[in-house]
Amino acid sequence: MAVVSDTSPLCYLVLIDLIDLLPELYGKVMIPQAVFNELSVPQAPEAV
Repeated sequence: MAVVSDTSPLCYLVLIDLIDLLPELYGKVMIPQAVFNELSVPQAPEAV
C-alpha cells in the first residue's frame, strides 16, 4: 500500500526517532513537493 504524508507526521516521527515506522506499516510513503519544501526550510528542527 502507498500513502501520502503531510508535514507534521513526518516531522514528529523524525523527532521521536520513529520515522522508519511509516515504510514498515505502509510500504511506500510519498510526499508532495510542498511538504518537502516545508521540511527543508531553515526554521525546521535540525533533526528534520
